[in-house]
Amino acid sequence: MPLSDPIRRLQEAMKQSSLKAVVIEPGPALDSLTGVRWGRSERTFALVVPVAGDPVYVLPAFEERRARERVGPNGTVRLWQEDESPFALIAHVLAEWKISAGRIGLDDSLRFFVYDGIRKAAPQFEYVSASGTLKAAGK
Repeated sequence: MPLSDPIRRLQEAMKQSSLKAVVIEPGPALDSLTGVRWGRSERTFALVVPVAGDPVYVLPAFEERRARERVGPNGTVRLWQEDESPFALIAHVLAEWKISAGRIGLDDSLRFFVYDGIRKAAPQFEYVSASGTLKAAGK
């Protein structure tokens, strides 16, 4: 999928910040980077952006149809079932990208339970604010 200019700018800023990936929940950063508007709920919906390559949306399986309408045909979507952990899926996506250590940036609006779940599923990473990186990317 061709990367949008905002995602490319973010990935360039990530290189400067030594971030391996950035995790973003619905809100202003997601809106401005992708144009995808999504409300928050107790079920995790996240965009995971690698330093190189295509971003992945991680979301509940029952939201697939609505998400695909918003993400479009070129968006990569990974689904978790009600009896599965979205945080384990995020860790799995990082492993698929061969990211096994380093710094993971978190959008400052990311809720604590999401951070805590990711941290427990992938404790080998250093988790840092992505605020400066997002600002440097123009978001």
